[in-house]
Amino acid sequence: MYTPPARFASATFATFHPETPSQQQALRAAEAFTRRLLHPPGFRDRLAAWLGRVPESPPRHGLYLVGPVGTGKTHLLAAMYHALHPTLPCAFLHSSRLFRLPDHPETLAARLADRYRVLCLDEVELDDPANEARLVLILKTLERLGVTLLATSNVEPEKFLSVTLGNDRFRRFLTEEFRARYEVIVVRGEDYRQRLGKPGRAWIGPPEEARARLREAFENDPGRACWFSFDELMEAATHTEHTRLLHRLADCDSLYLADIAIDGTDTALRLLRIIDDLYLHPHPPRLFFSAATPPEAWLRAGETHGLLERGIAEKFARTTSRLTALCEIEPVPAADETPAS
Repeated sequence: MYTPPARFASATFATFHPETPSQQQALRAAEAFTRRLLHPPGFRDRLAAWLGRVPESPPRHGLYLVGPVGTGKTHLLAAMYHALHPTLPCAFLHSSRLFRLPDHPETLAARLADRYRVLCLDEVELDDPANEARLVLILKTLERLGVTLLATSNVEPEKFLSVTLGNDRFRRFLTEEFRARYEVIVVRGEDYRQRLGKPGRAWIGPPEEARARLREAFENDPGRACWFSFDELMEAATHTEHTRLLHRLADCDSLYLADIAIDGTDTALRLLRIIDDLYLHPHPPRLFFSAATPPEAWLRAGETHGLLERGIAEKFARTTSRLTALCEIEPVPAADETPAS
């Protein structure tokens, strides 16, 4: 039920190819932590350490991989899942799914602990104080019940909301206790998605000209092509149950979105959810779109003023990374511009 997305169904440590020293360190840390879970030190190991007066490090209750988008954190998390399960029963969830589950945090943690020894929590992202409170309660309860946490995030624990908003109860957990309880490994590197072959295309420029290029591609598409203006897609996202909308979009061979424009965080969150779920879908449609500006300019963390808005903008950066993985970006000049000779 709680398993890695289809695109990570065969992820292993052997198929992870580190390109930076921190990625190599993250791979070693993930492998070592996995070995400790599968083969915890026994009495003889502890006795030998004591007789040799080797100071024992306090046991960590989990591993937290943090770093920019596209650096392989989810691959490593899925590799740990596959190496551990089913010897140690594991649950693999995206944090957004965890927050949508209706149970009280302590009840949910107890239910997970009844079935699983390890929780693999992907892309921990907190743009809501209520979700942050929920996460802290879940983590504390899981630790008390003996469930190990393996997690990924783009955000270091000291930069979550409570540290800035001033919730003392959670600030102490995030700034003082978190690194004592969990092994935190930073994973740095270039966004690998920028180097992938792009199955789709995006036209960026004056709206009429960019839309005309998109329409031409749509009319010449030989497969099952679906066309939405961005306003139509947002209307559907508002009034259609998300799973049904996702099935409708994934049923297309190609999806054409005209005139994408982000006018606020609500719109950004709706698009984020659609793109992220399509990206992780086992059979996503090819994506084509038009917009006046490139994806990285749609919502910038530095241009938003509220803490929650900045959190959403930082989360949206992963979505724009995925868009560039799905689409080749093509600038479109204005109709009256003459190409340089």
